[in-house]
Amino acid sequence: MLGKLLYKTSMLNIFRLFILAVTVFFLNNFYLETFTYEKFQLARRFKILDVIDYHMKYPAEFLTFFILIIVPAIYYGFIRGVRFYEKGFVFNRGIPFLNRAVLYSEVTTYKLLHPELAISIHVGNGDIYLIADNAVERVIAILDQQNIRGDLAQDGFVRVISNYKKFFFVIICFTIFLFVIKKLGLFN
Repeated sequence: MLGKLLYKTSMLNIFRLFILAVTVFFLNNFYLETFTYEKFQLARRFKILDVIDYHMKYPAEFLTFFILIIVPAIYYGFIRGVRFYEKGFVFNRGIPFLNRAVLYSEVTTYKLLHPELAISIHVGNGDIYLIADNAVERVIAILDQQNIRGDLAQDGFVRVISNYKKFFFVIICFTIFLFVIKKLGLFN
């Protein structure tokens, strides 16, 4: 439909580092919490292999951890991204079935928000798509090949910073929410 894949954006490295830190935090909490389980304490062995053996016998906690922490970390850290094709791009809205395909003929302009990390793509119906990538010059090159006008001024930089702050706030709140729910024992 959209032609050959030209480029796929990736998550910014700082966000990947943050996701890794959150995942390691929850993995550590998961590991240490295993020591408090009554069935685990009966064996009186407290090594890493004993924790793995325990979760092989009782996989419910591990499956919950894997589905709620590991799968989203892998998806948002490595799989999710905006894919640019020959005739348009597919904007990933966070969940795979919410993706939106946009043809280059619908794009009116683009604006550089950060010299190395972010641009906004403006569509004729009023939608604005924020593209953050470690190599945003590749995206600009693809848009220039389609003869789409662009603005390379950086007056919208303040709005990008506020979007990053909102993103970090949402991630931190979600992490605290999961931690509190887990400590209250609602996953059992």
